[in-house]
Amino acid sequence: MAADRGTSSDITDPQVRPGRRGDGAGTIRRPGGAGPAGFWPVRHWLTPTGAAILLPTVLALGIRLFTLIRPGFLTGISEYDDGIYLGAAIRLTQGALPYRDFAFVQPPGILLLMTPAAAVAKVAGTAAAMSFARLLTVFASTACVPLAGNLVRHRGTLVTAVTCGILAVYPADIAAAHTLLLEPWMNLFCLIAATAAFSNGMLARPARLAWAGAALGVAGAVKFWAVVPAAVLLVLCLIAGEQRRRRTLACLAGLVAGFVLLTAPFVLAAPVTFIRSTLVYQASRVGTFVPESLRLAHVTGLVDVLNGAGRLSLHAGPHTLFARSVLAGISSASAGWLPLAVTAVLAAAIVLGYLRERRRLDHLDWFSLATAAFACVLIFSYSAFFYHYPAFVAPWLALVAGRAAGGLAGSLRFRRTLAAVFAVVILGVAALQLHEVAPLSAPTSAAAGRLIPSGACVVTDKTTLEISANRLAPLRADCPDIIDSLATTLVLSHGVSVQGGAASSRQVVTAWQSILGRAEYVWLSPENARRIPWTHELSGWFRQNFRPVGPYGTATGQLYVRVG
Repeated sequence: MAADRGTSSDITDPQVRPGRRGDGAGTIRRPGGAGPAGFWPVRHWLTPTGAAILLPTVLALGIRLFTLIRPGFLTGISEYDDGIYLGAAIRLTQGALPYRDFAFVQPPGILLLMTPAAAVAKVAGTAAAMSFARLLTVFASTACVPLAGNLVRHRGTLVTAVTCGILAVYPADIAAAHTLLLEPWMNLFCLIAATAAFSNGMLARPARLAWAGAALGVAGAVKFWAVVPAAVLLVLCLIAGEQRRRRTLACLAGLVAGFVLLTAPFVLAAPVTFIRSTLVYQASRVGTFVPESLRLAHVTGLVDVLNGAGRLSLHAGPHTLFARSVLAGISSASAGWLPLAVTAVLAAAIVLGYLRERRRLDHLDWFSLATAAFACVLIFSYSAFFYHYPAFVAPWLALVAGRAAGGLAGSLRFRRTLAAVFAVVILGVAALQLHEVAPLSAPTSAAAGRLIPSGACVVTDKTTLEISANRLAPLRADCPDIIDSLATTLVLSHGVSVQGGAASSRQVVTAWQSILGRAEYVWLSPENARRIPWTHELSGWFRQNFRPVGPYGTATGQLYVRVG
């Protein structure tokens, strides 16, 4: 395996490491004979392979920051999930536990990661806390680029450049980084785990695999989908190389420790609700149907050039599926045959690249390929689909594509030509994406929030509205604590969403009437019917007991105050 593996960022040769075929790196000398050791990191990044990591990292950060500084994006309303995660983190710092004190259907890892943002909320308000959380997510997403690049730098400049370049401009990853979502944080810890688990493409010693398992445990505490790379790594430890038993036990021990340390307090507080909420209800929920062709368009990155109707358009600008993703939108239109054709071509290129290098494939190559394959299966088989789901597969597809490109390339001259062409393509894609997001803006709810007295009891189906307006309802006994209205419906109905027929349960409808009846203000977003099981009787009761305040906004919805 891996006949000519070099070293990665750790130089173990006493003086000199020759550059690999086609990496253009020439000779890398250790500090000690050529100058002060302090200049080593500079020379390290100024090699062609180092530049292939550094430049895409800068590009990735630039695109993500440019997206975030669009009007309203720092403090405005751009998602549903971000308000849940930050709102739950704020509640956690106030002493309320998810699963026990309020409905929550994700693992608790993101709440612990967002405690610094929750602390900002106490000092500067919830809108400032959201800005801080979004900036942190941008940095988490960007950090994945150098982590992925460092994993394959022993393969040379071309493989490193393709890996980092794809991840830098991958549309789903950029869209997921525009606000507080789970995928960038899960990917960060998964890549940290891979960095610990592999040394120059081969499985590392048991001690490092224990740390890799711990990082995967943290990733699983953020989102359960991290079970995919965790399972692949455990299987690899079982079947590959020496010290199989020690490696497997070390990785498994770290995995259990990382997951249990983060989740144990919440599980012990409400064990049955935790299991039902995070596993049963999530698995059984019914989501809006999204055609397979459209899912393929998101996974392959074709959303950059497809309009809202799923048709190829190079002039759609802010109306492309990518731009709609940045605005947290998802289309349900079929994308036709193009995503299928592109998928077939890409799959053939990957298979051919791997076949040409089959005698030199290392542990990392098989790990990346298996993780990418199973991640795609998960994305395509899950009943629900959202624009940020493909971000999960982004680093693994980038690693696989980079390795395949290295296998397809031939002579040194051709590799350099291919690297130059690829750089031009990546810059063109980046320019297209910047053009698409430049006109975008996100609304804020500050004006509607000023109609609510500070400290009032507010129930909303979209917590981001309250957070953006600095009006997150205070934690108090007489006020319902609804952080996630969809999760509340799922818990009340034992996993049945509104689309699945939750409104047919009188018990669920009665519970929601009780929740709304205890509020002083009710703030309904335009999408509230997806989360609250409205019936004719519940709607009539609501009209009798609440009246609208202020105008209706297409983004902020309608604010209501209790009559009398």
